[in-house]
Amino acid sequence: MGVSEKVRRDDAIRLARRHYLNLERVDMQSLANELGIGRTTLYRWVGDRDSLISEMLSEMVVEVIGTAIGEAEGEGLERTIDAMRRFMLTTADFAPLRHLVQNEPELGLRVMLAPGSGVSTAITGELTAEIERTRPEWSGEKASELADVLTQIGMAYEWGNIAVRSEPEIDRAIRAMETLVRAADTA
Repeated sequence: MGVSEKVRRDDAIRLARRHYLNLERVDMQSLANELGIGRTTLYRWVGDRDSLISEMLSEMVVEVIGTAIGEAEGEGLERTIDAMRRFMLTTADFAPLRHLVQNEPELGLRVMLAPGSGVSTAITGELTAEIERTRPEWSGEKASELADVLTQIGMAYEWGNIAVRSEPEIDRAIRAMETLVRAADTA
């Protein structure tokens, strides 16, 4: 991908993000029209709608979880769990994300929860790095596996509930995460 195409791709992602933050549907035809290009070009730049939304959300997730990790309190894995609690509280109250998941639950859950989705991969990556900083002896597979399970627990209790218009069960998710971390600590 050349520099000019990367800039254009980034422009498409920024425009999609603007629509998303304004609680507007991210529509490929509308984006192409606003960018002054054809839909085929837009698809070549960003992939399909799922890919575009996944990438846009993944970028935002990295920003938010980085802040949560930076503000987390406690020591060791307790700090990691506090970071997840802060992250979940912030994202659960984020109107654009709620809007997406409640208005397009299949899409929202697919780009967030599906195995290997950009969003869950981004969260898992940030958590893995935090766990490895906290527990260097767990670097690699153990940290990655723990981070993935923590991510999936959080996503299920938060976004599975929101998708069906129930309140997220953040406290319950945190209790499950604490249980898992205690078990991992003794293994």
